[in-house]
Amino acid sequence: MKKTANALTLIEVLVVIAVIGVVLLLALPTHDRRPTRAPMAQCSNNLRQIGLSLHLFAANHGDQFPPQVSITNGGSMEFVGRGSPAAHFQTLSNEMTPYFKVWTCPTDKMKKPTTNYAAFDDHNVSYFLSMDAAPAATNAQFIILGGDRHLEVAGRPVRPGLFTLTTNIPLGWTRELHGDTAQSPGGFMLFVDGHVEFRGRRRVLAVRHQGLATNLLAVP
Repeated sequence: MKKTANALTLIEVLVVIAVIGVVLLLALPTHDRRPTRAPMAQCSNNLRQIGLSLHLFAANHGDQFPPQVSITNGGSMEFVGRGSPAAHFQTLSNEMTPYFKVWTCPTDKMKKPTTNYAAFDDHNVSYFLSMDAAPAATNAQFIILGGDRHLEVAGRPVRPGLFTLTTNIPLGWTRELHGDTAQSPGGFMLFVDGHVEFRGRRRVLAVRHQGLATNLLAVP
């Protein structure tokens, strides 16, 4: 008796190909479906790390942040007039080493991550820093300690250098750092108690919520 070989029909072959296609589609990595999430999360995490390092510094320097401590004691008080956040952040090199990329937000195309502290300056920094905020403040959860640099006032970008945030002055954001996200324009704010928040453009930021008459910010 002659045996016949079993063969797939054309319809069966097409069904198999379709099933394989569906399986491959489901197996593809999904991290690219929301491309803006990872960089924004990194910006937020950077600020948390900076806040932690500032508090570690304060714990070893009489409960004061670098701008309130003299250079002779390891701080950066004498650099306040420069309006350069990098001058103050550099005092945290012991707490941060070797996390050099923490100073630059991945979405910030104008700043370049540093690889060492020898030539570290504002070209490597994406975040502003308060000169007036103190660790022991009773309303620490409301006092701005730092944040993304792309601030604006009355529709105009805040220029690099010292910026005095006065009572009831409304702050906004340019579209520079997070302009391609669904919640933007907006930016991240670091508060004295160490928590970080994303504040949208429509959520007005004002010093009246901090309990401070003024808050001097060093903007890169």
